[in-house]
Amino acid sequence: MRISRPASKAAIGCAALALALTGCGGGNGAADGDATSPSAKEQPLGPLDVYYQEIYGGGEDEEAMQAKSDAQQVKVEEIVAACMREQGFEYTPVDYSSMTSYSSDADLDVEFGSKEFAEKYGYGITTNPWGNSEPAPEEDGEQFVDPNQAYQEAMSPTEQQAFQTALYGDMSEMEAPVEGEEPAPYDWTTAGCQGRAQHEVYEVGGLGAEEMSALDEQMTAMYESITADPRIAELNAEWASCMADAGYDGLVTVAGAQEQFYEKVNALQEEFYGMDPETGEMTGEPPTAEQMEATEKDMQAAMSALTPEEIKMAVADFDCREGIDFDAIQQKVNVEYQQDFVDEHKAELDAWVAKAAEAGQ
Repeated sequence: MRISRPASKAAIGCAALALALTGCGGGNGAADGDATSPSAKEQPLGPLDVYYQEIYGGGEDEEAMQAKSDAQQVKVEEIVAACMREQGFEYTPVDYSSMTSYSSDADLDVEFGSKEFAEKYGYGITTNPWGNSEPAPEEDGEQFVDPNQAYQEAMSPTEQQAFQTALYGDMSEMEAPVEGEEPAPYDWTTAGCQGRAQHEVYEVGGLGAEEMSALDEQMTAMYESITADPRIAELNAEWASCMADAGYDGLVTVAGAQEQFYEKVNALQEEFYGMDPETGEMTGEPPTAEQMEATEKDMQAAMSALTPEEIKMAVADFDCREGIDFDAIQQKVNVEYQQDFVDEHKAELDAWVAKAAEAGQ
């Protein structure tokens, strides 16, 4: 399921805990490759993938997943409202479900994972295969308005700043990341009422980050072991040789093919929007609506110019994987490691599933 609003905390937690795991709650947890790539065929789930599916609902139908996500967001907004009242402010919970539209692979005109997909959309990086993943249309021609907007506009600048600090934390105290250094870890206690609400719903109510940190490290080590497995190294070498024969020298791993295009898109975002590639935030003065519209058109044109190159590489990537049965062999190795991990950590994983079920995840 593709969701037009920012990824949920549950999905973020999944990525943070597995790191090398791709396809949280639904794909195959392939190491050193993108299991969601249009050049990757659907493979059977590994035993650890099954746990993720139970926890994050990847095996449910899309209506059930949407309902679950919406219910969690409602909880978050209710907690935020109560927290803001404690800080002396009024806060009306926001109904984000009305702003969201959903699309799935079933909405595609070609099968996801097929060569036809690669031929038409490449990796789906500069293209838009899920073209209907856009904000839900406004009813009666009215745009969505934050129910707290009028309340904030009636405040003085000082009061507005206090409101924002209570809601999101003191942004002025956040240290800018230093180039070459790891950014400071996220601390929910400094993120205001939103941080508290996200923590209660997605961590305390589901997977507690503190108590699962050891399991997180062990999962990371497991996926690093898969990457280092001689069978995977041999696969990558065969694939890289095939790609070199197709005119793509310098590639080492499958993930590197798509990464090239993500880097190019990041560079375009930095060029056109002044977007910091590390934080994803715009620098400089906010543009006017007219400036933003013109910039978006220029950005889209630049993206479209990359599309033929992306499609050509994606097709070559598909053929090279297909020729050496890359995805099936990789998944076989992946499942072996996952099974050993599940056998060793079954008690912790079962407890995680139970906590997620209690939290309604």
